Amino acid sequence: SSTPRRDLILKYIRTTGGAPSIKDIAEAIPSVSTKTVQRELVDLVSAGVLKREGERRWSRYSIV
Repeated sequence: SSTPRRDLILKYIRTTGGAPSIKDIAEAIPSVSTKTVQRELVDLVSAGVLKREGERRWSRYSIV
């Protein structure tokens, strides 16, 4: 299910048109901590909404 936080993350990824890292996303959404961004991204990847490329710190996320 969608949350305002998730919507912000997805909107940011759509607007960049690239595949940002967790750090990029966390910096763009100052109201959300890096850890929270990380959890949301993991959920979005499991839900099949996002695709993750790379490992750990080098992970980048894009819309499926």
